[in-house]
Amino acid sequence: MESYKPVWLKGAIILAINLANAGYKPVTIGLGERDFYVDIQSDTSLTLDEAKKFAKYSEAEFKVEDNYINYNGIKIKMENSEINIPSSNPKYFEILNISTHHPEPTVQYVRIRGVAFETEEQLKDYLSWLEKAEETDHRLIGERLDLFSFHEEAGSGLVLFHPKGQIIRNELINYMREINEGMGYQEVYTSHVYKSDLWKISGHYTLYRDKLVLFNMEGDEYGVKPMNCPAHILIYKSKPRTYRDLPIRFSEFGHVYRWEKKGELYGLLRVRGFVQDDGHIFLREDQLKDEVKMLIKKTLEVWEKFGFKGEDVKVYLSTRPDESIGTDEQWEKATNALMTAMQELGLSFGIKEKEGAFYGPKIDFEIRDSLGRWWQMSTIQVDFNLPERFKLEYIDKDGSKKRPVMVHRAIYGSLDRFIAILLEHFNGRLPTWLSPIQVRILPISDEVNDYAEKILNDLKKSKIRAEIDYAGETLSKRIKNAYDQGVPYIIIVGKREANEGTVTIRGRGNIEIKNIKFEDFLNRLKNEILNRDVEQTAIKTLKK
Repeated sequence: MESYKPVWLKGAIILAINLANAGYKPVTIGLGERDFYVDIQSDTSLTLDEAKKFAKYSEAEFKVEDNYINYNGIKIKMENSEINIPSSNPKYFEILNISTHHPEPTVQYVRIRGVAFETEEQLKDYLSWLEKAEETDHRLIGERLDLFSFHEEAGSGLVLFHPKGQIIRNELINYMREINEGMGYQEVYTSHVYKSDLWKISGHYTLYRDKLVLFNMEGDEYGVKPMNCPAHILIYKSKPRTYRDLPIRFSEFGHVYRWEKKGELYGLLRVRGFVQDDGHIFLREDQLKDEVKMLIKKTLEVWEKFGFKGEDVKVYLSTRPDESIGTDEQWEKATNALMTAMQELGLSFGIKEKEGAFYGPKIDFEIRDSLGRWWQMSTIQVDFNLPERFKLEYIDKDGSKKRPVMVHRAIYGSLDRFIAILLEHFNGRLPTWLSPIQVRILPISDEVNDYAEKILNDLKKSKIRAEIDYAGETLSKRIKNAYDQGVPYIIIVGKREANEGTVTIRGRGNIEIKNIKFEDFLNRLKNEILNRDVEQTAIKTLKK
């Protein structure tokens, strides 16, 4: 997906210029998760057919100046200016959607969404993929499974997680807590709002100004946090530190807010408020390599737990950009430490020249989902900038004061975005340990309700999330409902099962096993959940 974005951006520029030549007023171009968009200021909308007339290649000279496209004196704002515009030209376009929004009460923008490719084959392949992807859209899955919702009254891009959605969040958080504890992290909690002075010291006030939510109270300006790192730094600074204390590792499931533009919002993939599995390490330079090795191993372990391994995981080292801070020696040491860590682990990795952060080199992890899309997820970033800005210190062996190195890391990244990816990757059929309802019991008739309720109580005593769907509709209809709602296991009980103390088990893929002792199934199910297996190992081991 990421590899298409430069050519999509070029396609947006071409479409905007074609619209300008036809007398329309293009004002903004940018990229969504699956397409590009062009906003034109217009009191009337366009139809798809009208927009498609302008979706064609044409040669035009333009300049990029300060995040604007300058064409014949017309200035068009360009979002995603960090993406390099390619020299190649897309010649095959498709317009996907037309919508309107109002940046001001009296101003209407018409948003044209589309894609563009260099070859017709690429376009056809992408449209075929897009049709398949729409069948697994996490927004539709979330509505069907009653996981989360968005409401205009609450505000765009602000998600409300329902009870079942919160179960998924809690399971992911609990797993990451175990991972963090195994690496020696101490979990912290920090506030959502800070005085603007903090964001000015960190640089976010300037660098993130367009995404900061700022307000004034009692004569002071405050900002809702877009990142957790400044608060973790203040905790580090709360008392003197020595070389013996390092590394110090803080973790937080911190809720951050970044005011994305309304047209860029997309379900859980692009929201304005989200939770990060954030972590910050303060350490000496000589500790960097070993710390990074541990982080890499744990990150790969996490992705394998969700079934992402081998060729479905890519790792990249991003090196020093042209504009950066820190000395040559610091950059060389940090880059070598990251590279050596990966080499010593026998890890295959690519190099992204000059794509590191301005404050230090980084390692990025990408995963490929069941739809063939690559997602950038985990990141390990070395930071020389914030320790300098906040004047961080530790006392070294010889009594001198030194600056620690800071490492930012997130394995899931955004918890909300990761949930969206998982829902689409598994098409709503999450692994048992993540499923809000893990077992649904179907009594064939009211005569066996007591037996069904005994099974329910035994499951709940074992901390298994279960419920009963009592006889009302037909058995086949209730089985279908359970499948449609992503329930991993169905227990069916009738008179025979009640008399013999057995159950009939149905798993995914129409696997069914009859006359199984309930205790045998329960023990295997507990192991499957405890191990956080991706596959349904309980029923597969019973099937053997």
